[in-house]
Amino acid sequence: MTGLPDEVELGSGRSLTLRELDPGDMLDLIEAGGSAVSGAAASAWLSYAQMICTVRAVNGVPVQMPASKDEVRDLARRIGNEGVMALQPLFFPSPEQEDVMVDTAKN
Repeated sequence: MTGLPDEVELGSGRSLTLRELDPGDMLDLIEAGGSAVSGAAASAWLSYAQMICTVRAVNGVPVQMPASKDEVRDLARRIGNEGVMALQPLFFPSPEQEDVMVDTAKN
């Protein structure tokens, strides 16, 4: 994951400040996930939680890196549906975007 914008503006006027997770952050996230990262849905949970945890401020108000599954869930609720919808294209490209990336990589 590279090339995240510093901030995402939402249609409602809210803003999300982003910061790419570093390897230490990822280890903390795996530890926070506990049993959620050991089951069949571990990859999906971790990918979604990684997206949520890149948010470091909402409307300029800093948020801490979540230290538990409950804190990840609380941050997701604070970000809300509109925020998640704005983040998803940054982390989960559409099939068309993936085709462009593959074509670029081939050249």
